[in-house]
Amino acid sequence: MKKGFYAGICALAALLAAPGPAGAVTKAEDIAATIMLRGYACGGRAVSDIHERKDKAGGTVITATCPNGRRYRIEVTPEGRVRVTPLR
Repeated sequence: MKKGFYAGICALAALLAAPGPAGAVTKAEDIAATIMLRGYACGGRAVSDIHERKDKAGGTVITATCPNGRRYRIEVTPEGRVRVTPLR
Protein backbone atom coordinates (compact mmCIF):
# COMPACT_ATOMS: atom_id res chain seq x y z
CA MET A 1 0.00 0.00 0.00
CA LYS A 2 1.01 3.58 -0.47
CA LYS A 3 2.72 5.74 2.12
CA GLY A 4 -0.07 8.37 1.96
CA PHE A 5 -2.66 5.77 2.92
CA TYR A 6 -0.87 5.01 6.19
CA ALA A 7 -0.45 8.71 6.96
CA GLY A 8 -4.17 9.27 6.45
CA ILE A 9 -5.06 6.35 8.71
CA CYS A 10 -2.71 7.64 11.41
CA ALA A 11 -4.21 11.14 11.19
CA LEU A 12 -7.74 9.73 11.48
CA ALA A 13 -6.76 7.59 14.46
CA ALA A 14 -5.26 10.64 16.19
CA LEU A 15 -8.46 12.64 15.67
CA LEU A 16 -10.63 9.85 17.04
CA ALA A 17 -8.38 9.21 20.02
CA ALA A 18 -8.33 12.81 21.25
CA PRO A 19 -11.76 14.43 21.20
CA GLY A 20 -11.73 18.15 21.94
CA PRO A 21 -13.68 19.95 24.65
CA ALA A 22 -15.69 21.87 22.06
CA GLY A 23 -17.76 18.77 21.32
CA ALA A 24 -18.21 17.75 24.96
CA VAL A 25 -21.78 17.16 26.08
CA THR A 26 -22.78 17.68 29.70
CA LYS A 27 -24.74 15.11 31.66
CA ALA A 28 -27.73 17.50 31.77
CA GLU A 29 -27.67 17.84 27.97
CA ASP A 30 -27.32 14.07 27.51
CA ILE A 31 -30.35 13.38 29.71
CA ALA A 32 -32.44 16.04 27.91
CA ALA A 33 -31.50 14.53 24.54
CA THR A 34 -32.46 11.05 25.78
CA ILE A 35 -35.88 12.33 26.87
CA MET A 36 -36.50 14.08 23.56
CA LEU A 37 -35.29 11.11 21.48
CA ARG A 38 -37.90 8.98 23.25
CA GLY A 39 -40.60 11.36 21.98
CA TYR A 40 -41.26 13.47 25.07
CA ALA A 41 -41.28 17.27 25.25
CA CYS A 42 -38.50 18.76 27.32
CA GLY A 43 -38.47 22.42 26.31
CA GLY A 44 -34.72 22.93 26.34
CA ARG A 45 -31.28 21.51 25.76
CA ALA A 46 -30.47 20.68 29.39
CA VAL A 47 -32.31 19.35 32.42
CA SER A 48 -31.92 20.32 36.07
CA ASP A 49 -32.59 18.77 39.47
CA ILE A 50 -30.88 15.51 38.51
CA HIS A 51 -31.02 12.63 41.01
CA GLU A 52 -29.28 9.36 40.22
CA ARG A 53 -29.28 6.04 42.06
CA LYS A 54 -28.63 2.34 41.44
CA ASP A 55 -31.51 -0.14 41.61
CA LYS A 56 -31.41 -3.69 43.02
CA ALA A 57 -30.74 -5.21 39.59
CA GLY A 58 -27.65 -3.04 39.06
CA GLY A 59 -29.30 -0.57 36.70
CA THR A 60 -29.40 3.19 37.02
CA VAL A 61 -32.49 5.25 37.81
CA ILE A 62 -32.38 8.97 37.07
CA THR A 63 -35.02 11.59 37.77
CA ALA A 64 -34.71 15.01 36.17
CA THR A 65 -36.71 18.17 35.54
CA CYS A 66 -36.91 19.75 32.09
CA PRO A 67 -36.96 23.53 31.52
CA ASN A 68 -40.70 23.28 30.75
CA GLY A 69 -41.29 21.96 34.31
CA ARG A 70 -42.02 18.37 33.32
CA ARG A 71 -40.27 15.67 35.35
CA TYR A 72 -39.08 12.33 33.98
CA ARG A 73 -37.70 9.06 35.26
CA ILE A 74 -35.01 7.45 33.09
CA GLU A 75 -34.17 3.82 33.77
CA VAL A 76 -31.06 2.23 32.28
CA THR A 77 -30.77 -1.54 32.67
CA PRO A 78 -27.40 -3.23 33.20
CA GLU A 79 -27.69 -4.36 29.55
CA GLY A 80 -27.98 -0.73 28.41
CA ARG A 81 -31.71 -0.56 27.60
CA VAL A 82 -33.29 2.81 28.29
CA ARG A 83 -36.87 3.55 29.35
CA VAL A 84 -38.24 7.05 29.93
CA THR A 85 -41.39 7.58 32.01
CA PRO A 86 -43.12 10.93 32.64
CA LEU A 87 -43.69 11.71 36.34
CA ARG A 88 -46.70 13.62 37.61
